[in-house]
Amino acid sequence: MLDTLQKSKILTKAGYTVPAHPGDGAAQEAWTRQIENLYVTYVAARAARSLREAEEARQMERLRALASMRAYA
Repeated sequence: MLDTLQKSKILTKAGYTVPAHPGDGAAQEAWTRQIENLYVTYVAARAARSLREAEEARQMERLRALASMRAYA
């Protein structure tokens, strides 16, 4: 399981604007919540993109199959 610092690095590499890591105390807790929320958003967006791409590939394969069947008709 990834810790919050690892998640912030992943988000940064993915192009998200990540708030600077604060010191300790309440600021640390707020930062952790922000990173966790951003990471959930990031993962959900990746999953949605993956599902869209899979559906597009499935539809494209179906169209190719139909086109090849028509070519032989």
